[in-house]
Amino acid sequence: MGEWEVVSVVAEVISWFALGAGLVCLLLALLIRVADGRWLRTEAVIIDGDDGGSIVRWFAEGGFHSRSLSLEERAHVTHPEEELAYYKQREPHRLRLHEPPVGRRVIRIVGMVLLGIAVIAIILGFVLMLAG
Repeated sequence: MGEWEVVSVVAEVISWFALGAGLVCLLLALLIRVADGRWLRTEAVIIDGDDGGSIVRWFAEGGFHSRSLSLEERAHVTHPEEELAYYKQREPHRLRLHEPPVGRRVIRIVGMVLLGIAVIAIILGFVLMLAG
């Protein structure tokens, strides 16, 4: 077996592994997206009440929404007059004062990188097959 044939076999093994792992990562990212939904950025306003409680108000999907804040959430507010927040697109009455977890984004990026590696390995294997 010549060196070109060895490289071609290694490229094929890498392409199958990367293709499978990349598709699994993208499928997992899709399942997380379906389960959790899409969170969109908005600006919220924090209103402190006389009784020590706080209310957050925001505009989403054509309407104004509000809910009360827990003491822990209020402690993390940096700009009460204009706080960056995230609401769920399917349920605009749900709001987060922190950015949604980046796990789905990381899984999606890893899946895309693995698919890119698979495509490069498939092209390399095909070229070596034609050259050999």
